[in-house]
Order: sequence, then structure tokens, then C-alpha cells
Amino acid sequence: MVGEVIDADHPARRRWLTLAAAFVVALAFSSLRFVAAPGFEFYAGPVFYMLAWRWFGLKPALVVAAAVMTPTFFWWGHPVSIALAIGHVFVIDRWARGRHSFSTITLFYQGLFGSAIGVVFLSLTYASPIEVSAIVIARKVLCELVLAGAADAIVLFFRYDPRRVRIVRNEHLSLQFSIDALVSNVVACAAALFLLGQLNGVTAAVQSINERVSHDLADWPGRTDAPAGRSYPLRINDEGRVTRVFVASAATWRTDAGRLGCERFDTGRRSNTSDRNTFTYWLHLCVTAPLPSARVAIVPMRPMATAMFGDIGRRTAPLLLFLFVAQVALMVFRRAIQRSLDDWVVAIGKFRARETIDVRPTRFAETAELQALFATASNDYLEAEHERARLARAVTELRATMDLKLFSDVVFDPDECALRFVKLDPTLGRRDIVMRVTSADRAAFQSVGGQNDIMVEFRMANSDGDDWYLLLAHDHDAQLDGWRYGCVIRLRTAKAFQTQMRHNARLMELGGMASALSHELRQPLFTIALAAENGGTLLDRMGDAVLPARRKFDRIVEQVERATAIIQRTSTYARIERDEREPTDLLQTVQNAARFMRAVVQERDIHLSIVTPEALPTLMLPRVGVEQILVNALQNAADSIEAARALRVSPAPPDRITVRVEVGADAIGIAIEDTGAGLHADIADSAFQAFSTTKPAGKGTGLGLFVCRQIIDEVGGTITLADNVAKPGATLRMQFPKPSAALAAAA
Repeated sequence: MVGEVIDADHPARRRWLTLAAAFVVALAFSSLRFVAAPGFEFYAGPVFYMLAWRWFGLKPALVVAAAVMTPTFFWWGHPVSIALAIGHVFVIDRWARGRHSFSTITLFYQGLFGSAIGVVFLSLTYASPIEVSAIVIARKVLCELVLAGAADAIVLFFRYDPRRVRIVRNEHLSLQFSIDALVSNVVACAAALFLLGQLNGVTAAVQSINERVSHDLADWPGRTDAPAGRSYPLRINDEGRVTRVFVASAATWRTDAGRLGCERFDTGRRSNTSDRNTFTYWLHLCVTAPLPSARVAIVPMRPMATAMFGDIGRRTAPLLLFLFVAQVALMVFRRAIQRSLDDWVVAIGKFRARETIDVRPTRFAETAELQALFATASNDYLEAEHERARLARAVTELRATMDLKLFSDVVFDPDECALRFVKLDPTLGRRDIVMRVTSADRAAFQSVGGQNDIMVEFRMANSDGDDWYLLLAHDHDAQLDGWRYGCVIRLRTAKAFQTQMRHNARLMELGGMASALSHELRQPLFTIALAAENGGTLLDRMGDAVLPARRKFDRIVEQVERATAIIQRTSTYARIERDEREPTDLLQTVQNAARFMRAVVQERDIHLSIVTPEALPTLMLPRVGVEQILVNALQNAADSIEAARALRVSPAPPDRITVRVEVGADAIGIAIEDTGAGLHADIADSAFQAFSTTKPAGKGTGLGLFVCRQIIDEVGGTITLADNVAKPGATLRMQFPKPSAALAAAA
């Protein structure tokens, strides 16, 4: 007993018991026959085999169809309904998988195939007139369509859960099947109710005709002398129609009635026969009345019943046609919805595959608008995603090639000459990083203090290499005295690139310096030649002239050394600068540059004066580079004075260039002031940028001040150019850090 209880509780056994119980219930309901009107009968069998197909598949549905339709064999005496039900299951299995509803499939199956089978069967079996056959077929199609609509509604709201072996409610309703089920049920029920109303009066109408025929037979003139064995016309007064009456002898009237197709007889008394609600009853009904002289009048009701069903068919035909058209329109509408859904499936698939979505034409404006919005948003997202991927690759490449570092809270400490920032590491968390900066680059950081967006090139302190780094910082915070976000990029080739650029600029400047070098070289060589000639003359005379001759020869040596220095500087100018610093006497450097440019300024009638202190500390500078800056500044000052002269109308004071060397607390400065045309407005903000010049073509390249700034940046100095206050001309100022300040910063 215990084993049996455990076995009964087994899920598989419980499942089969549940299905068996459901099968018994379905068979019980299918055995019920609801006659709503003559020939209009309802039975629930189709609902169950449609649900069985939807929930369990083809084979269970075939078994259920054969079982639930078996009662029709006992009702009507033929298996046609069983065969049509099995065929219905196969058609559903073929077409319902294409998302067609039970209603649509049932309409076309029963309306085409079922109707053809019904017409042939009724004609061969019952000799049914076409009018009656049409009503029978319409009744069957509408009944089956109503049942299919009920199955669609049930499937819409419920589903079978095999895991729990029970019917559960659908969480989401199908929009497509909701519209299909609603329209199909409304149209089918409307048509069925109309036909039901027409057929519901058939019994009363035929009974009324029966009574009128009996009444008219009592008044028929030929009832007294009409011979037996013949038929006569009989006018029905109320209907205005003519029927036939057959007169038979009392001995043979039943045999004669059988030949007329009479199987049911109405003698004027209320009949209790049980099949008055079937078509066959009225088709085989005959009205009989006794006549004098042992005769019987027989009136077949078949012609009048056929005419009545024909009238019903004509009244019902428009609604049936509307039902067919509505189903066709519904099928077209469902197909359009399915195409729109397919377009959405394609669009979502492309979105998932990260492909560009092309807007496809659709029949619904709302769907087209939504698809266009979705496609635009998806394509924009895809473009942004591609851009993000491209930026990610770029960042990866930067990290690999430039040692890219991203951080926040960027602060430069000028006292320690250190760059401090916070780095957020996914594994290590918050990290405080300090980068020591060479003291020569302190001024570059101080010059951008307070700016919202900065870009500074710098070098690491105590580094033997020539690597340069680029700081990019954004969003200055006054309270932090730094920037919220930033990054550092290692410029591996920055120094070599700058050196090459300076070298190219110097080569371009050589063309402009050719005339000055030519004049400067001719002057010392002429002096050498003249001094040598005078020395020879004096040596020939001897005597007291020996001492002057010695001085002349000393002068020759001095000028030769000067020419050698000029040539050496020119060669050095054209050579790539390696940033080689050496102990430099800044006063001597200024004198050398002035001596180099003195011939040029004298030729242009410009007074050159130099103001220097008595002594200066020795600085570690690229001497040749500083001389180059001074020569370039003097050349620009002379050119500016020449430009001012061309614009003057009245005489002006003598033109002059003044070079001042000044000693400050932390730096040593050089100011080169002129009385020229001043800083041109077009280059006021870009004087130190490459190729920025106001000189005509062939007179300047615009690279002189650019190269000067590069050299000053290398030594940690500053260079500015501005107009003079309250007087003509401009002043170029350079600042070089003093050794004490540099050492203190390094410490």
C-alpha cells in the first residue's frame, strides 16, 4: 500500500493521471449536443482537439480529434465529421506554425474543402437541394469558426506548463493574436447569431405553412370529385404561392406517399416526434388530409421548405461574404504586422551585432517613425562606439609608446620644483605620485599658473637622458592651487625633433646672414692687408720704427683670430646643437655679439651702446646659442629702425640700440632696446611662433625669434618682446637664472 501511494505521487504518474482526467472531461463535454435552432447545433469537440494540438502536438491532437468527434457518428449516422476533424488537425499543423490563427485556418478549410465535401455528401445521401445544402454548410462553417475563435481566445490567455502539469495564465499577451482573436470572434459570432435568428423561426414557419395547407385542403374545390392517382395544383391563399396536391386511394396512400419522398406525416394534429429540429424532417414531411370517397390528399412540404431555406440563404449571404472579406483583410493586416515585427527583429539583430541599421519601408506610420528613431539612435551609438574604440586604441598606443599617465589633482610645487598628482589604480587604489622637474623648467610651470588649460614641456630632474615630457592639465582649482585633471606623455623624440628644427632654422637664417658675414669678413681682411703693408714698409726702414711695426703685426694677429672666430661661429651655427653648456662670461658674450654686428649698425648709421655692471657671476650656458640670440636680436632691431625710417616724414632724433645687462635677485637679464617701428600688430601675439614675420619675401624667414625662444627654454630662462612705454621702438628682454637660485632649487 505504501509503495502504491509513493508511486501515485510520482511526477510522471501524476502527469498522466492529470492528462487522463482532462481527456475524460473533454470527451464528456464533446458528447453534449446543443440544438439552438433547426439544423443549428453546437458541439465542443473542435475546441478540444485544437487546444490539444497547441499544447501537446500533432499526435495527441489526432487522438483527441478522433475521440471527441466520435459522438457525431451516433448523432447523424455517418463518419464525415470525424474525417473532416482529422483533416482539420493536419491543416492546422501545416499552417498554424506560420502564425495563422485557428479562425483563419478553419474558415478557409471548412469554407472550401469542407463545403465541397458537404455538398457532395448531402446530395448523394439526402438528395438535399442546393438551398438547403448551402444553409447546412453555412451553419457548420459558422459553428466551427465560433469554436475556433474560442480556442484562439483560450490560447491567447492560457498555456500548458508541462513542468507543473497544469494550465497557467500567460504573462504577456500577443498583440497580433489579440487583434486576430477579437475580430474573428466578433465577426463569426455576429454571423452565427444572424443565421441563428433566421433559423430559429423555421419550426414555427413550417408549422404555420402546415396548418395553412391543411386549411386550404378543406376548401379545395377538387376534394369531392378529383380522381385518385393524379396530382393537382393547390393555391395557398396566405402565401400567394401554388403547390401540388396528390390524391391517392385510402388503400394505397402510404405507398404513393413513399414514392413522393414522404417519411414524416402531419395530419393536422401536433406531432411529438423528436427530430422536428432537423432539416431532414421538413424535407421529408408531407401533410395529409382525408377526402370523401375513400381518398387521401397528400401535400409534400419539400418545395415550400426549400423555398423558405433559399430565402434564409439569400438574407445570410451578404453577412457570410463580409465574414470572408473580413478574414482576408485580417490575414493581410496580420501579414503586415508580421513584416513590421520581422523588421524589428532584423533591426535588433543588427543592433546586437553592432551593424549599421538601414530603415526599411513599412506600411504603418507609427512603426516607421519608431524604426527611424531606433535606427538613428543605434547608428549614433555605433558611431560613438567606434569612436570610443578608436580612442581606446589610440590611448593604448599612447600608453605603449609615450608612457601615458592619467591622473587628478595636479599641483606644481615651485619650492621643491616637483609635480605632484593623484593616480587612481584599479588594484592599488589611490596613489600619490611625485615627479621631480629640472630647475631649468621651473619658469615654464610658473608662467602658466592660474590658467584653466595648460600644456607644458619639461624634463625630469637627475635624469641622464634627453627625454622630454608633456603635461596636459585642465580645470584649474584656485583652492587646490592646481588642476583637477591631467595627463603626462613621454615625448621620446621631442629633444631630437627640437634640435633638428633649430638646426633647420639656422640653415635658413644663414641665407639672411650671408651679406652681414661678407661685409664683416671683408673688413678684418682689409685691415690685415693694410696692416701687413704698413708693417713691411716700416720694417724696411728699421730704426726707431721697429716698435710700431711690432704693434702692427700684433694687430694683424688679432684680426686673424677675429676672422677665425667668425668662421668658427658660422660653422657652429650650422651644426646641430647638442645643448653642451660651458662656463660663460655673459659680459664677454655680449661684447662678442656687438663686435659681430657693429659693422652692420655703423653702415646703417645706428648708434650701438652697451651698459653692463662691473662684474657678473659665471653662468653655465650654451655660449654659442646665447651669442646667436644676441646677434638675431641686434639684427631685428636694426631692421626695425630701417623700417621706421621709411615711414618717417620729418627728421627724427638719432637712431640707437641699447644693450643693458641687469642683475636681479634671482636672475641676470639682458634688455635690447631700439628706436624702431615697434612690435607690429599682426604678430603681437605670435612673435615667437615659427614663420611669424612682417618682413617682405626674401628678407626674413620668421624663424629667428622662434629659435631664440627654444634656446632660452633649454636653459630655463624667459624671453619677452614688447613695445616701449611712451617712446618709439621695442625691447627684447631675456632672463637667465643665477647659479645660487638654481642650486637652491636643486637642493
